[in-house]
Amino acid sequence: MGVIEKVIVSDETLRRLEDEARRNGHTVAQEAALRIENEASRPSREEMLERLRAFRESLPAQTTDSLTLLREDRDR
Repeated sequence: MGVIEKVIVSDETLRRLEDEARRNGHTVAQEAALRIENEASRPSREEMLERLRAFRESLPAQTTDSLTLLREDRDR
């Protein structure tokens, strides 16, 4: 496991981190480590785009004319 000795952040960032740590019952160091680990485990932008493309391709083709739907809705 790696160790980060010093991290310099703005006063505002430190205050928010302290507040969050207090709410979650963690030390500031634990809260910072959790945030770093969560960020590092998130999928990259490219991975997310690929997932979205795959999802879009899995959907059936649109066969309904949107103008027809608008007219039907208007006529209600």
